[in-house]
Amino acid sequence: MKMIKRFKKIMGSQINDRLDKIEDPEKMVKYMLREMDDTIVEAKSATTAKMALLTTIDSERKEVEKELERWQTRAQLAVEKGKDDLARQAIGEKQRVERKLAHLDEETKQMEQIIASMQSHVTTLEEKRDEVVEKQRILIQRAYHAKEKKKVLETLKGLDTVSTCRRFTEFEQKIERMEADAQMAGYRTKEEEKEAAFAKMEKEESIEKELSLLKKEKTSK
Repeated sequence: MKMIKRFKKIMGSQINDRLDKIEDPEKMVKYMLREMDDTIVEAKSATTAKMALLTTIDSERKEVEKELERWQTRAQLAVEKGKDDLARQAIGEKQRVERKLAHLDEETKQMEQIIASMQSHVTTLEEKRDEVVEKQRILIQRAYHAKEKKKVLETLKGLDTVSTCRRFTEFEQKIERMEADAQMAGYRTKEEEKEAAFAKMEKEESIEKELSLLKKEKTSK
């Protein structure tokens, strides 16, 4: 069925192609749902048409059954009346109608199989459509994430990471050399000067405390 093939295309690789070209994944999902709805409507319409045809066949079959019964009655009546020629004609017509009825029976069987298959396809289409509706929000978020991830990867591909890392290492080594030169020259940063002042104060405080203890010991003697 054409609508089934079209539905598969909606759910297949064509969506990926369109996704690469479209800026808004939400619009992409809405497009998918619209295409699904159109396909489902078309499938249901085709199924309804087949069911209408089956109804027509069934009506014709009932008329043929009545015709068969009529020729059967005529054949029996002709035999009862001793009219063999009329009986033969009635039997011939009866057999013709039987062949027609057999053809209609076969057509009915095939049409019922077609309708059952189409109804099954419609059910599948509706289930897929409901699944997309239920997952609509997460599908949109996944689409956005995929597009952003793709952009990041494309950006990274465009960078010369080896050269960048080498320049960063060279810059780091240069800073280390500058720090070493400053230390060798006795240069102190404000933080280093502050730390040195506190260290000196703490050292003097320790000395004063020990001196005070010694004086107390001397006095006690």
